[in-house]
Amino acid sequence: MNLSGTYQLKIPRQQVWEALNDPEVLRQCTPGCKEMRPTGDDSYDVLMEVGVGSVKGRYTGKIQISDRVPGEQYKLAVTGKGSAGFVNAEGLIQLIEEGDETRIEYSGQAHVGGPVAGVGQRIMEGAAKFIVGQFFKGVEAAVLQAPEDSESGLA
Repeated sequence: MNLSGTYQLKIPRQQVWEALNDPEVLRQCTPGCKEMRPTGDDSYDVLMEVGVGSVKGRYTGKIQISDRVPGEQYKLAVTGKGSAGFVNAEGLIQLIEEGDETRIEYSGQAHVGGPVAGVGQRIMEGAAKFIVGQFFKGVEAAVLQAPEDSESGLA
């Protein structure tokens, strides 16, 4: 399954970049993420509860961030497996500065198998776009709600 799209944030690019590189923001903003533990440089073990259509499941997996170009882009690889199936995905997240706003462009591929794959391609694609949209809405909310003098430096 191919995934691509754009998302516009009313936040300067540097603040978006900082949020997308903050493990706590990533954990809080990823729909269904229950745990996210660092395992090394830019690598995390995750526990997620996600549902697609009538198939819901608990997944354990890994997130790996690579090929960073500071302030501009990075690659993201996600693997997960659980009773409802498996997912292997990788993609590129790019940040385009547009004045005081940031356009995020994402593209990648996901391979899904097991019972969750039985819900159909169109439902899977719709669910994936919804999850990505919820993630970026969460990132925007996290940055906008961060106090100016926070230690995270998000605001």
